[in-house]
Amino acid sequence: MKLAEMCNTATSYIGEIEIGRRFPSIKLIEKISKVLNIEPYQFFIREINSDWTELNEIIAFLTKLPGDVRLNIINQISAGFCKNDETSLCNESPVSI
Repeated sequence: MKLAEMCNTATSYIGEIEIGRRFPSIKLIEKISKVLNIEPYQFFIREINSDWTELNEIIAFLTKLPGDVRLNIINQISAGFCKNDETSLCNESPVSI
């Protein structure tokens, strides 16, 4: 209830977001993140295990692939992240050998 009040929205709307029935607007995501003192992107990332096991397994797998295949996968991942992003990093050319 307090979160809804601090974001100037209905408690029922916050409840529907929490159970996945509704998705908040960008403006509401920004308001909620400000109230919670976090960055908006943090709502959309998965927490990595503290031992980094999964990430290490992915890196180990990628290092075993031939260079051209590995670069193709990296470029596909980058393209997915940058699909609607106008930052300078996303405007750079794809990785090449």
